[in-house]
Amino acid sequence: MDWSNTPTGPAGHPTHETRQKLHPEGVRWWTESDQADPDPEFHAHTRLYADRRPWERGCVDELLRAVADEALVEVFFTDTELRRIHHPYDGGADVVPTSTAERDRLRREHTAWLPSNAAGL
Repeated sequence: MDWSNTPTGPAGHPTHETRQKLHPEGVRWWTESDQADPDPEFHAHTRLYADRRPWERGCVDELLRAVADEALVEVFFTDTELRRIHHPYDGGADVVPTSTAERDRLRREHTAWLPSNAAGL
């Protein structure tokens, strides 16, 4: 995703060039506008981009590196039905599985990914 203070204006972060370089297949999927403030200077237009690609090992490595380096932000990976979500960010990732059973299986299989605090959050 990227942001701008106008619906079609240049992106504030990441820049269009950065997003285009790292996610060239991405097409604009949705624009969410927040114009609650009466001052247009504080309006925000969040634009989401999407693509579909067949899964193969390493196919998102460049995107993950860009997220870790904060060159891209708010990247989400989902299955084709949008049931499972993986949201990486520069300090880790959030995972939204489809059920508590899947959550528990992921927790057992990937204990090294969990934070060390008591809640595991």
